[in-house]
Amino acid sequence: MSKIGIIGAGAVGLLIASYLAERHEITLYTRRVNDGFKRIVRDDKPSAAIKVQPITGFESQDLVFVTTKSYDIKSVIPYLKHETAPVVFLQNGMGHLDAARSLRNAMFGVVEHGAMKVGPYEVKHTGKGRIRYGNQVLPMLERDALRFEHVTDIEDVMLTKLFMNAVINPLTAYHRIENGRLLDEPFASKARSVFAELQSVFPNHEIKYEEIEQILKTTRLNRSSMLRDIEQSRLTEIEPIVGYVLRQATRPTPVLRYYFEQIKRQEQGEDLL
Repeated sequence: MSKIGIIGAGAVGLLIASYLAERHEITLYTRRVNDGFKRIVRDDKPSAAIKVQPITGFESQDLVFVTTKSYDIKSVIPYLKHETAPVVFLQNGMGHLDAARSLRNAMFGVVEHGAMKVGPYEVKHTGKGRIRYGNQVLPMLERDALRFEHVTDIEDVMLTKLFMNAVINPLTAYHRIENGRLLDEPFASKARSVFAELQSVFPNHEIKYEEIEQILKTTRLNRSSMLRDIEQSRLTEIEPIVGYVLRQATRPTPVLRYYFEQIKRQEQGEDLL
């Protein structure tokens, strides 16, 4: 049994905590809440008890997962400066890489599960996949139901997910549509235009548009995380996803720029539809 800390009580944090609590001692760190011991309800079934306490009371662990939104990374880093255990960052986009790398023990991963938070300590596992991570192998995660997989080039995996997020999230959020609508006109041509601009920024990355179409088919009825953020008047991850792409671009990317600016305006409460 290992001591595992999870920073962030969103959907991904709750999902991971609920599974790992079956074999490990879990502490869930949040911004302010100090709830003692709680059970996470996953798909109507309670987990083993986990400890819940504020990040201000962070204690050294055997392994740490950071599952907050990308824009919260900088506020988390100070609590991890003296942590000697591996710290695995599981954010969308790639805008958090530089901040996370200020830690000597930082690692990165990509979550390919679907999860939806439906209560303070309740989560739905909406789609089963895997969690791929780089750097060193973490033996305590072997044979876990979440299918943790070590890969040799995690940044390549992250870039593939960046392509998918940059096509799906801004378009579904701005047009207020489910993922599957991007398979049909007039949205399909807009999605392909975004993909073409991404290829112009990362010409050496091997990915075909058919891979994104497959994701759209399997998540046809899903509402993207960015769409849900807009609907609930929350800050989105447009900066670490599309903002990161725009900062890497050396040639014009007008379609991506348009959606970036529109989502930023919607974050400020302007209804543009």
